[in-house]
Amino acid sequence: MPQKYQTYQKKEFVRPYDIHPVWRGIGFVMMLLVPVMAGAAAVVMTELGFQMRWPFMYELTGTVRLPDVLYNLPVINNLANFISGIPNLRALALFFVLFVIAFSGVLSVLYAIIYRMFGPPRYTPLDAPPPKVKAKRYKR
Repeated sequence: MPQKYQTYQKKEFVRPYDIHPVWRGIGFVMMLLVPVMAGAAAVVMTELGFQMRWPFMYELTGTVRLPDVLYNLPVINNLANFISGIPNLRALALFFVLFVIAFSGVLSVLYAIIYRMFGPPRYTPLDAPPPKVKAKRYKR
């Protein structure tokens, strides 16, 4: 091998800025908080919907019947029986997904607003300054 390829050393990447640990903590709390809030809201919403007689689709009501193979397996049958015993599981799952999307969207917007207020500046000294354009008024 030629000599010029043996002395090559790859430079280690050094990030020019540090992320404050608080921002990582907020993301972690959001990861835990959003599914818990969505699950609680889904349970409340389905109970409220059935009490107020909302017109749910027939497919969303009732219990779920899993394939018979799952009920015959020794370890999985306990889980299959538990899942089959949850009333209106499809409605719960639908509301859960909708609330996860809604809550994560709202919290992301709030997170972005707070990050914009307290985060690092938008432009660094390495960025080019915005162009200063003086447009002449067009006259015919």
